[in-house]
Amino acid sequence: MLLILVSWIYILLISAVIGVSTLKAFKIAKSHPVVTIIIGLFGVTLLTSIWAIAWAVNWQFHVLLFFISCLLFVVNKSFIVSYLKLSTNEFKSLKLFYKILFIVISFLILAQCASPPFIIDNESYYIQTIKWLNEYGFVKGLVNLHLFLGQTSGWHILQSAFNFSFIYDRFNDLSGFMLLLGNYYAITHLNSYSLKSRSVLSLGIVALFPVLNVFFFQFICAPSPDMAIYVLALVVTHQFLSCYETFDKNIFITLVLLTLFMVIIKPTILLFSILPLILFKRYFIYTRSIAKLLLIITGVVGLILIIKNTIITGNPLFPLNTLRIADFSWQLPKEIASYFSLYGKAYGYQMTPEAYEASSWLIRFKTWLFASGLHGVFNKIMISLLIIMPFIIFKFYNKRSYMVLYSVGLMSIILLFAVSPQYRFFFPFVMIFGLMILRLLIVNTKTLKTVLVMTTIIAAIPLIFSVNNQQFTANKHHRITSQFSTNYIIQPYGISKYPKDYKVIAVGNIKFNIPEQVDFFWGTGNIPLPAINKEQLDYFKTYFEVIPQQNTEDLKDGFYTKHVSKK
Repeated sequence: MLLILVSWIYILLISAVIGVSTLKAFKIAKSHPVVTIIIGLFGVTLLTSIWAIAWAVNWQFHVLLFFISCLLFVVNKSFIVSYLKLSTNEFKSLKLFYKILFIVISFLILAQCASPPFIIDNESYYIQTIKWLNEYGFVKGLVNLHLFLGQTSGWHILQSAFNFSFIYDRFNDLSGFMLLLGNYYAITHLNSYSLKSRSVLSLGIVALFPVLNVFFFQFICAPSPDMAIYVLALVVTHQFLSCYETFDKNIFITLVLLTLFMVIIKPTILLFSILPLILFKRYFIYTRSIAKLLLIITGVVGLILIIKNTIITGNPLFPLNTLRIADFSWQLPKEIASYFSLYGKAYGYQMTPEAYEASSWLIRFKTWLFASGLHGVFNKIMISLLIIMPFIIFKFYNKRSYMVLYSVGLMSIILLFAVSPQYRFFFPFVMIFGLMILRLLIVNTKTLKTVLVMTTIIAAIPLIFSVNNQQFTANKHHRITSQFSTNYIIQPYGISKYPKDYKVIAVGNIKFNIPEQVDFFWGTGNIPLPAINKEQLDYFKTYFEVIPQQNTEDLKDGFYTKHVSKK
């Protein structure tokens, strides 16, 4: 816990310096401290992405990052000092209850982050994605080694910048830092909400975010891009609602930057970009003067995504396999890309690829709606919200901005039905619509505080006691929650819950590192590069008659897929 806290303080300072400097460059006079820090994280992500095109994200990168931060501090010292004072004063202005609440939540977040990682995706590709970035940067054709490595989310790029792998091997907790920021953003607005006016609807919605910690805590002991998206969705929604009725140039620019950050983290969240586009058109008389500047930064983000995708997958528009605009030698074979595209769609409906192809849309929808575990629960909640929210908005939130928000949510779920309707992809709208309803149910301050205290206690229970999630999930890897131990007070648990045992197998011109105690198809855990699961390797060789191979003896030169004949 203690070492994580120290690393977060460093991340906070670097992000604050870069965030304040970015806001100054865009001539933004005022912004919430959390928004400033997140924009700083966005700036670090862009810098890291550019660096990773050619080099490993290692100690040399940190020398550059530290030098740039020091230079920006000197240039913008008065602005940064002023920002720190305002941030300190804002915390001091919190009521005692909210100060205690934030401190308790912060402690619990640190404890959860120090505990063993829970998300199984961490073991299949989070760790390995970040390891490749730390040791080589973007690697040509990396998708040929492991399909999931083709994603290389902006969140993992940022984590590779802040895991300090050259001095320590147990930092993997940026999602916890993001949740902390989200809670502070909510609590500062909660303070204003309780003191000033209950009539500000958007303020009430964002202020209730901490009640969801009971759900979010399981995402934060690994660098889950979903956690970053949930926090950003909250802030973006609030910024949009604040700017819709009365235009504010500062809020609009930050909204654009935050939305671009969402896209570079998870391109499937692209429809959130409709929100700043609506404001751009609605207030074109004000926005046209900054159109070129916003177009430049949008172009930079788009170019980074295209370059990253081209290097790693050979597909500039990855993960859209149907729109291949170029043909590179390190692309996945079409039959593999097509099969696993189908696999992803089928998984979203909780079906096998064969059952998915043989089913009508109605059967798929029924299977999706009545899926077991959390999938079925959230699927039913989302459909229910889509049905009732227009009536709730008309009766209690009778403003066009909320219908715009609902429309974006509706378009998102329709798009996901065509791609992969997994609940974690549409959860941002479940969260927003759910908070809109909750805001109507909490009628007084006493009830509000009771709800906050109870949900915080419930969130803490899995840290102390072993909780069996069997009734919520069929995935055996997610049935038992990770618990905190006093052994983690100073040093956190490692970044993988699996042992580092592995064996070396030579296949063609590659010597693969094979995990010996990771028991699922895509799993690799935290073992040296290049890592692959034996089950995955054998499956591809048997059913697709392919194996991954190196382009040269240097891993930095990347991989391609080689066809082999069955013996």
